[in-house]
Amino acid sequence: MTSTPSVAYGGVSILHAAGCGWGCSTPIDLSCKAIINRDRTENQADDSGLLSQLSSSILSLTGQEIDSDITISVESEIPASMGLKSSSAVAISAIKSVIDEFGIDLNPRQIVEVAAEMQMRSGCSMTGSYDDNWAAMGLNSAIIRLESELPSKPFALTEINDMYCTIIHRGRRRSTPKLSDFEKMKSKFKIAKKSLISGDVMAAFKENGLAVAESTRDLEGLKLLKTLDSIGLASSITGSGPSIAILYEEDQIDLVSDFSRSFERIITTKVLQRPRMEGK
Repeated sequence: MTSTPSVAYGGVSILHAAGCGWGCSTPIDLSCKAIINRDRTENQADDSGLLSQLSSSILSLTGQEIDSDITISVESEIPASMGLKSSSAVAISAIKSVIDEFGIDLNPRQIVEVAAEMQMRSGCSMTGSYDDNWAAMGLNSAIIRLESELPSKPFALTEINDMYCTIIHRGRRRSTPKLSDFEKMKSKFKIAKKSLISGDVMAAFKENGLAVAESTRDLEGLKLLKTLDSIGLASSITGSGPSIAILYEEDQIDLVSDFSRSFERIITTKVLQRPRMEGK
């Protein structure tokens, strides 16, 4: 017997939280679906080990115990280890499926908090990925502050208009950067944070990409970002890379198409527009 699928979404970074303690991601129209399945004996394998942390994370934060007889299957359109928030999407969709199945009452902020716990326990995230978790929930777009009393509660909400998103597929991450790699570029991430707080989301998006490229010593990525900027396209390295995301309006479709023609693999989708939800 299986449940109705619970859905979460991929996303792209506006500001990487490891850089200066402030983060923001926006959802894109790539989905991940989780299903409760009582006919299997073990969870579908997931490289990150996230699913094995679900029950203990819910118990730790809510005191609710989950039936150990259930298993969770995940089907995702979101490529893993590319900075597209695949881990957040797996965590959020799995949590939603479990709380629906067992009638556990969690508000959106609590779901984000459980997802952060899962990611920290499994080693998938340096920061808890609170901003990525909000994006996986479909919220466009939560600004979070790690040093706040409740980092799972958005510090502010901004929004990206109805835009296209083309992702340049540069393969999977070969290694995971350390927090110290980002902290070395703290001053540059602060510039992006200042733009974001002032409302200039696209400037923050571009400035963040340059800071991530320098933090991860991605010289090829840095060159691509500068080339894209020179032809009038806003781009960034999303997450810790290596994917490059381009955000653009309808009148730039041909320009993006011409530029991306030389790359073997690209993904084109849209920024997800969802009704606002309260970060309770």
